Amino acid sequence: MEYILIGFSAFVASLLTFYSGFGLGTLLMPVVAIFFPLPIAIGLTALVHLLHNVLKAGFLWSHIEWKIVGRFGLTALLAAIPGAWLLQKLSMIEPLGRYVLLSHTFEITILHLTVGALLIFFATLEMFPNRLKMKNLFLGGAVSGFFGGLSGNQGAFRSAFLIGSGLGKEAFIGTSAAIAVAVDIARLAIYGLSFGSLIETVAPSLMILAFISAFLGICLGMFLLKKITIELMQKVIVSLLYLLGALLIVGVI
Repeated sequence: MEYILIGFSAFVASLLTFYSGFGLGTLLMPVVAIFFPLPIAIGLTALVHLLHNVLKAGFLWSHIEWKIVGRFGLTALLAAIPGAWLLQKLSMIEPLGRYVLLSHTFEITILHLTVGALLIFFATLEMFPNRLKMKNLFLGGAVSGFFGGLSGNQGAFRSAFLIGSGLGKEAFIGTSAAIAVAVDIARLAIYGLSFGSLIETVAPSLMILAFISAFLGICLGMFLLKKITIELMQKVIVSLLYLLGALLIVGVI
């Protein structure tokens, strides 16, 4: 059962994340956590996430806007550090409330309320023709990195800013993937100490299945890429930002 669920989740998450630039960890990690301890689930998801972004950036290499990668990605990496520090402080604050749904206990916290509200705010800006655009790439990267480090949803904030930058669909996907590779390498360097336990706990065949499933998701995404428009991608991203923001506010994720 774990092979079927993890393989299917990796495929669907990879396909969805191919266009949106976020969502793989949100979908895959909870499924892996059903079968393995949370640190192992985070480590395996991070490896699949890195592979996904490396392959995606490789497929769309010629479309990557390296100027944006440099300006946006560097400040995002640096700003993620104080964001992660603040996360540690805010995580010590008691939840505002708890509730039980389908035998699961969920918590409503100040952190999740704040991040969820911000994601909904950015999604709402995208709905207006004369929306506010983050034209300064350094500032956009800093805001994305800080709140990404604070919430772990860096991909969502990155997409929220890049989708309004005027990039074409191939350039948007490739550039976002290149930035994500840098972020993934940085966090995997931190997770590195747990790789030993990851290899000992997770069967190699299961890891290979997760990687192959993610690869197939990318292949289907590439096949469908010519059939979609940047306007459709914007609508998908806005919808997912609303969904992610709402789930954070109610404490589901």
